[in-house]
Amino acid sequence: MGTFRRAGRLRHGYSTGEVDDFFAEARRAYEALGGTPPAAPAADEAEDGAEAPAAPATGELPAVSAGTPLALTADTVRTVVFTRRLHGYDVEAVDAALDRLHDAVARHEREVAVQRRGLTSHHEDVAARAAEVLQRLRRPDGERFPSASRLHRGYDAAEVDALCARLRGYLEEGEALAVDDVRGALFRSRRGRRGYREASVDVLLARAVEVMVTAPD
Repeated sequence: MGTFRRAGRLRHGYSTGEVDDFFAEARRAYEALGGTPPAAPAADEAEDGAEAPAAPATGELPAVSAGTPLALTADTVRTVVFTRRLHGYDVEAVDAALDRLHDAVARHEREVAVQRRGLTSHHEDVAARAAEVLQRLRRPDGERFPSASRLHRGYDAAEVDALCARLRGYLEEGEALAVDDVRGALFRSRRGRRGYREASVDVLLARAVEVMVTAPD
């Protein structure tokens, strides 16, 4: 699936072997169904001088495979962890490719669900997961997540609450919000009650992304 640009020689990036192995596994999963995985890396993410990949950015699978699961899940892509190594693959480039792969796999999982259970059942499943997310989003500002401790930094609560308000508008009112605005959100650090525990926020946002990616078009 191509060669990622490297981090500087004195900077840490992702283990090249682990990244190559993971994306090779993804390629095999797609090829087993006669498809092509999402392009990784994109032209601006490849090493200097590397040829841009010909694979489609979103991945392709033949229509006959719509009801056949990939040997790879969106959850696996979302939770994969790579060891940090000096002069490894650039973190941002790999993360961007993982995002594309995650969305492509999630979309295929949606197609499989529709083929197997029907469109109505799939809509009900997405609605149920959205309702779980909304339970948290509907809490008052400052109370949506556990507070950070005084000794450890968390995400700025006000900034997280602002994004939660946008997410609620998206889910309840259909207001515009791009999945990358959620997945790529950055928050300042805060201690104590001015901050939320990072792990709790990350879990909720990951669930929101899953809903956004698998929701009906």
